Amino acid sequence: MIHIPERFRGKYKLFLVILVAHGLFFAIKLSLGNFFFIEDSFEYYRLAENIKHGVGFYSGDIHANIQFEDYTKRPPLYSIFILVFSFLLHSKIAVLFVQNVLSIASIFMCLRLFEAYYKPISQKILLAFLFTSLSQFVYSNYLMSEILLQFLIVLLCYLFHAIVTEKKWLYLVCFQLVIILLFLTKPVFYLFLVPNLVLSVWFTKHIKNAYLYAFLPIIACVLYMNWNYQRTGSFEFSSIQNINLKNYNLYYFNVNKYGEAYAQEVNSKISAIANAKNTYAEQQKAIKEQSISYLKKDGLEYAFMHLKGSLRIFFDPGRFDIHNFFELKNTGEMGFLNQLNKNGIGGTLNYFKNQPLLVIVLIPILLLFNVFKFIGFVLFWVRHYKTAPALYWFMLLIILYIVGLTGPIGAARFLVPILPMYLLFATSGLSKSYR
Repeated sequence: MIHIPERFRGKYKLFLVILVAHGLFFAIKLSLGNFFFIEDSFEYYRLAENIKHGVGFYSGDIHANIQFEDYTKRPPLYSIFILVFSFLLHSKIAVLFVQNVLSIASIFMCLRLFEAYYKPISQKILLAFLFTSLSQFVYSNYLMSEILLQFLIVLLCYLFHAIVTEKKWLYLVCFQLVIILLFLTKPVFYLFLVPNLVLSVWFTKHIKNAYLYAFLPIIACVLYMNWNYQRTGSFEFSSIQNINLKNYNLYYFNVNKYGEAYAQEVNSKISAIANAKNTYAEQQKAIKEQSISYLKKDGLEYAFMHLKGSLRIFFDPGRFDIHNFFELKNTGEMGFLNQLNKNGIGGTLNYFKNQPLLVIVLIPILLLFNVFKFIGFVLFWVRHYKTAPALYWFMLLIILYIVGLTGPIGAARFLVPILPMYLLFATSGLSKSYR
């Protein structure tokens, strides 16, 4: 029998439980098949296939009409990740296996960071919060970039900790390189160049001339956008920004305030104006300008809706994720988020009447625990805002950054990249009262 030192036994049991949970979801997904979640999955996979066959960095169907937006829609890193672990090993299962490993690693790296500053937290609360965050397990078993992004975020936090404790320039270089990997995984992180510049100035108290290293991701971002310009004629980071702006932010706002007919009319007008332009760059500029002009007309109301959507990310029980993962029968109705945006709370209550039994049972439980998580998260900062180390403030910055940019499309999926940090803050906030 293997002898486990006493100081490691608690973590060993925790690791074993989390490993079994990941293994269970992994086995379920293998038995059900279908590793593609939504259109995002197909786009990542097509991009990987096109890279493999020397077609180029293009996320669309190469045999259909070429769409310039598909050149920049998906940054390349996750597709390269798929390429390495899927095509080279001749199995998509390898991608899911590695993602499960990264998921477990992210949880324990975060746990180690928290326990470096505070007393050990309650493992019972942590497990309760983790097992009621099903999206962590769901997205570990789909061809989606959330878990890779999560691991990179946790790695960034680990490097931040190393910078402020070890004060070595090599950690700062790695910190900047991980930021590059982050925005090459998801476009949302290219805007992190601004807070990174401020952080790098702050790092000068630990490392001389630290602010100079902040130019590494800036240079990388400019080079990437220039590459996109050469391919499409538009100096942009990703076409997904305008897609989200028009089809989600503006559309959901108009549906909520003016009704679905008006929202569709506005989107059609914007599309018509854009399609009348001669070049792709002019089309993208028109979409951006027109969408922003509509939102500016109701600036305060949109800001309030954006805030509500951002907060909703903490409470969404992940009905859509559960429904798709377990391949539950589709009722043909619009999803929970659409119901909430169009018909409010009343519409969502009626919505549950036609849902499968598993959803009806699980959703109230998950929602209740999500409330507890948020309470724990808030309690942590109420109690520790005066004593929280710089690392924790950095983690909070990333959480608020992701949540703030998500806005009206706030859902459980978008919390996944920051989920380990969020759950450990929540657990820490309640662990004191628990003991």
